[in-house]
Amino acid sequence: MWVIGRGFLVIAFAAIVTGCATTPDAAPGEHGSVKATAPRLADFGFGDVPIAEAQAFDRWRALDRRTATGHDAFEACLESKERCANADLIRFRRLLELARALTPIQQVRLVQAYFNAVTWTEEDRDTWSSLDEVAADRRGDCEDIALAKYQTLRRLGWDAEKLRVVVGWDGEEHAWHAWLLINRDDSVLVLDSIKEPQKLSRFRASRAVYSISELGIWDHAPAFVPVDSDSTPVRAARLAALERAGDQP
Repeated sequence: MWVIGRGFLVIAFAAIVTGCATTPDAAPGEHGSVKATAPRLADFGFGDVPIAEAQAFDRWRALDRRTATGHDAFEACLESKERCANADLIRFRRLLELARALTPIQQVRLVQAYFNAVTWTEEDRDTWSSLDEVAADRRGDCEDIALAKYQTLRRLGWDAEKLRVVVGWDGEEHAWHAWLLINRDDSVLVLDSIKEPQKLSRFRASRAVYSISELGIWDHAPAFVPVDSDSTPVRAARLAALERAGDQP
């Protein structure tokens, strides 16, 4: 049984974090700034329990639908390059071929370099691109890129328990951002959209608000309630989420 309570509210909050849009440096919240209420990304751990299924999140459900839409054509391309719609899909197919012969850390570095070379776009929308869309267009924002890395490593046989897409505040860029985190047992690697794989300890200035994978959604900053022009509908959505969960606001 999934336990849904106060932390589930971050699902509604996520709707206002479009792309990697910059917001005021303070990232103000009703109970303090994101810096005051969200944990350091450097302290991130993989051992906590998700608060809900990934399907409880609108964006994840939409991502699944987009993935299903392009599934047959994408799989046909991966089976035979003659059935790929463009050269970029052929290159992605080749990436998978090459990566399967590599060690795990070599796979990580190859996938990181490949997707960090796509054209970064700041998108004013609430949807996430599927892997076939990013591979075909070679365009995406930080969430699209992090998810494409996640999905590619899953195709290469990586366990979902070792992977997590984290959305939060980038303390260096002063903007909302997304990363893919990889648990290698002895250490955690952070796959950023502009850097080489980094050790988790280097991200002390950044904050984790929520994370997601096919295994669920995790709320890391339940006290953070954003204050901006969208705060009224966000609060209303959160109260509705609590009521559906059978809790008292």
